[in-house]
Amino acid sequence: MKILIYGFKPYRQWKENISEKIVNKVPKRQGLKKVIFPAKFDRKQFIGEVKEYEPDIILGLGQHPRGKKIRIERKAVNFKARSKRERPKPILKKKPKYQFVNLRLKSGKNSWISNYAGKYVCNFSMYIIADFIRDKDTKFAFIHLPRAYNLNAALKYIEKIIKAFRATSHILEH
Repeated sequence: MKILIYGFKPYRQWKENISEKIVNKVPKRQGLKKVIFPAKFDRKQFIGEVKEYEPDIILGLGQHPRGKKIRIERKAVNFKARSKRERPKPILKKKPKYQFVNLRLKSGKNSWISNYAGKYVCNFSMYIIADFIRDKDTKFAFIHLPRAYNLNAALKYIEKIIKAFRATSHILEH
């Protein structure tokens, strides 16, 4: 099984990005590729990695500036905006308003299900990747981590998910 896990470099006013820290701390192992993307609206960077590696599972991680719980994202909206003041524009013209992840992680006491990933680069990556793999067997999930979340707890959470991917599908909804 091939797993692609990705996170993002710092963006806007943030000097660090918890998703980058987590991806860098995930131990290397056979069949796992780790990627840190710049926070850019660049379709080629996301699709290029998926095409090159051809993963069975993609796990995207992003940073959320607020909140205390991990957000398990379910859908991406076909809009992007560089700032809150910018009027949102479609990501892909003539495409559905939403794209959904097809790997439905369960929530727990420190996480919740979210149906709104925002309009910034995390949402963009979700929309682009979900659209690209729509007719493929590749599974995809996306998680937003609060910026101030405990790093060790976040790493433990992500490691548990990766181990479950490899062992069984018991964390998936049926």
